[in-house]
Amino acid sequence: MSTLTTIDLDFQSTDGIIAAYAAPTGAGGFALFETGPASTVGAVERAVATLGFGLDDLAAIFVTHVHLDHSGAAGSLARRTGCEVWAHPAGAAHLIDPGAKLLPSAERIYGDRLEALWGRTEGVPSRRLRTVGHGERIVVGGLEVVAWHTPGHAVHHVAFQVGGDVVTGDVGGVRFPGADHVLPPMPPPDIDVEAWRRSLELLRGLSPERLLLTHFGAFSDPARHLEELDDRLLRWTAIAERTVARGGSRDELGAELLELDEAEIAVEALPDGVIGRYRQLCPMVENSAGLHRYVAKRAAASS
Repeated sequence: MSTLTTIDLDFQSTDGIIAAYAAPTGAGGFALFETGPASTVGAVERAVATLGFGLDDLAAIFVTHVHLDHSGAAGSLARRTGCEVWAHPAGAAHLIDPGAKLLPSAERIYGDRLEALWGRTEGVPSRRLRTVGHGERIVVGGLEVVAWHTPGHAVHHVAFQVGGDVVTGDVGGVRFPGADHVLPPMPPPDIDVEAWRRSLELLRGLSPERLLLTHFGAFSDPARHLEELDDRLLRWTAIAERTVARGGSRDELGAELLELDEAEIAVEALPDGVIGRYRQLCPMVENSAGLHRYVAKRAAASS
């Protein structure tokens, strides 16, 4: 039986948007996989209390990548508890000093809504930050975690394996309970479809029993899930290549992807509330921007 428990972070008072995962480490401690943004620290504290823990029992944090919805609370939690934070080497500087690049980049997108959405993001103390190698095994108390570098959504992305469970971050896509539909979140600037597909092949090779998605929840059909995600990456990239080749804009690409996705969702007859979550967590304006940039750069490099 898995030791990982889903925590709903109730982001912006809405359930089923951002998840974190908790696992006992023995001797009364626990580890947290993903933290959510700084605005949801209270939700973390309330959720772990129902599992019999206090925040002072936090032994380690494992973040898949540095985007604020995945790691924004890492600094606050590390400062409060003294726990270690494990992340990809290329993400370490952003976690230690989010004010240098991470927050200015986010502010360009969110403006004066930044803190209202994501809270006050603090840096992880450098003495608490640990970086993970590809395939590295980390032991925290009685908990063994294996880190796998899984670029594609971001160059500094890591998936974490605990037994038969794999915490996928965003490389495992976006999906919601009650739906089979899997979308790849593709915001700029780090999208790399070829790397992403290699990461999916790596995940298949682990033969996981469950995939634990940050957006949102645990799913027990990993083979089907990963096959659909891989297929959608291929089909969306082919559309982007045609769009770029004819000189089309990212807005045109976004419109075509949205039309296609709406048709496929209609076949699945998903509830309106679930459709709204897909649009909130995986907006086509971001997908088209990231994918168009990737395809255009690749076309320019080959010309």
